[in-house]
Amino acid sequence: MSDRLKGKVALITGSGAGIGRAAALLFAAEGAKIAGCDINAERAEETERMVREAGGEMRSTAPVDLAEPGQVSAWVEDVVAHFGRVDVLYNNAGSFVPGTFEAGTPEGWHQSMRGEIDVVYFPTHAVWGHMKAGGGGSIINTSSITAHRSNGSHLTGHGVGKGAVSSFAPHLAIEGGPHGIRVNTISPGLTRTPQTEAFITDKDIARTPLGRVGTPEDIAAVALFLASDDARFVTAADIVVDGGQSVVMPSNS
Repeated sequence: MSDRLKGKVALITGSGAGIGRAAALLFAAEGAKIAGCDINAERAEETERMVREAGGEMRSTAPVDLAEPGQVSAWVEDVVAHFGRVDVLYNNAGSFVPGTFEAGTPEGWHQSMRGEIDVVYFPTHAVWGHMKAGGGGSIINTSSITAHRSNGSHLTGHGVGKGAVSSFAPHLAIEGGPHGIRVNTISPGLTRTPQTEAFITDKDIARTPLGRVGTPEDIAAVALFLASDDARFVTAADIVVDGGQSVVMPSNS
């Protein structure tokens, strides 16, 4: 590894599995001190153990409900008290209620918006002042290619929520730029994680130009770039990481 994040403190939400775990391992291997959080304490502890066994440094907090501002503020303040600063925030976590629009309920709608938008807004708001005081930082938000198009699946709550997430970066980049805060977005396509594994089919693989769906490591590698000083002149960007899936969308055949 090349120590691309040496000396940086990186906060990663949803660090207990999938892309969040891959990012924790990669960022730590590149020299970052990791502060992770997850709603699942057992998974969070497992990621922390893996990072430490690989020679990295990580502090996990769980359970944390990222849609509850009090819990988010407590997490961030604990991180600052322990590590002294915040250099990177990777807003990886997200969730939604699947189903058709017609069958949706007000409760499901609010739960999806809470699980896609609030979980990005509150951590970002909590670190903003610390990044300003520290002379800048990198905020990486997770959207999706479904923010702008559909693959024929019933992902209304997910797509609408991620559309809102995609809109964060341009606005925050303008406000954060004078303070050295960069804000960017990653929009993954279908990625093989514990949450998606059961739904991936041979059809999904066949209609991806690169011949496979994404892995957590594929996404984490782009997050590493955005977190590092290699991306020092990159802000307000939305980087699609989908193996070309969006080229052939929409399609449910």
